[in-house]
Amino acid sequence: MTPQSIRPVDDALLIEGPQGSVLIRPQADGIEMQYQGDQLVNGSSLAYSKRLFEEAIEYTNQFPLPWRLDADGTQHITDHKRFYAQTFNPDLQGIETLRRWSRERQI
Repeated sequence: MTPQSIRPVDDALLIEGPQGSVLIRPQADGIEMQYQGDQLVNGSSLAYSKRLFEEAIEYTNQFPLPWRLDADGTQHITDHKRFYAQTFNPDLQGIETLRRWSRERQI
C-alpha cells in the first residue's frame, strides 16, 4: 500500500487494492464499506473489503504524520516544517482523513 492507494472521493475514501477498489464512508456506528470492483462477488467481496480496510487502517496508523490527535480530537503539531510541507501534498489527504475517522470512531 502507498499513500496514493487511499484517496478522497466526495464524502468518502477510495482504497485501491489488487482485486479492485473499496469505497468507505463514515457512518454514525462505524465505517461503511462498498466493493467497487467486478472480480469478486458475495462473501468474497465482503471479506476482501474488510481485509483491505484493515490493511489501510494499519498502514495509516503506522504512517509518520507530523501531528497527533488527542482523545478529544484536539490536533497537536509535532513537526511544523513537515506539517507545512505535507499540508500541500494531495497524496496524503486520504491517509490524514482515514486517521481522523479511525480516531473519531475508535476503530
